[in-house]
Amino acid sequence: MSLADSINDIIGKPFNAETFHCWTLVEELLPEAPKLDVTATSIIKSIKHFRDEMPEIGLIEVDTYENGDIIVLGKNGVYMHAGVYYDGGLVHVDHYGARYQPMKDIDKVYTMKQGLRSRPL
Repeated sequence: MSLADSINDIIGKPFNAETFHCWTLVEELLPEAPKLDVTATSIIKSIKHFRDEMPEIGLIEVDTYENGDIIVLGKNGVYMHAGVYYDGGLVHVDHYGARYQPMKDIDKVYTMKQGLRSRPL
């Protein structure tokens, strides 16, 4: 199944703080993504932790995004949200459920963003 097909299948799936939040969406869309045992309330600590260990888990930071890159988002100095870049926007899940938003709309909410790309270990 292509990334586009997987995105179409996931759009509209309802948010659940324990079982379907921003990082579980990343894991569902990108099977190679690092697995984090987190809930929506513990995601902030986990994103900071894995950002500190990116070389060991096979991620590199990127400044220009390609389809399938992980984007971590934050504000006020704290990364707190994540999604998957696709075609100029972000597929992510929040209290509205899984959805796609253009990056220009994401930029209105989050002042920090970092692209991450998987690389072979």
